[in-house]
Amino acid sequence: MFSKTIRVHRRDSAFVYAILESLEGMASYSTLDNAPGHNYRDLALSIPEGFVEEIEVVLEGFRKKFPVLEL
Repeated sequence: MFSKTIRVHRRDSAFVYAILESLEGMASYSTLDNAPGHNYRDLALSIPEGFVEEIEVVLEGFRKKFPVLEL
């Protein structure tokens, strides 16, 4: 299992959640705690070894629409 943490703006988080949930079995995510008032969401991704490249393509697609930071 490969782990990655990303940060997205709060306004983009629902879209990211929906896409990741639609990729059943390719990745799972958890929203990490953050202090109240922050405008971002940190997501811990767990990616099975066989899907790392596919998830990278998805993240690159996100980056074309909005900022995605890797932490």
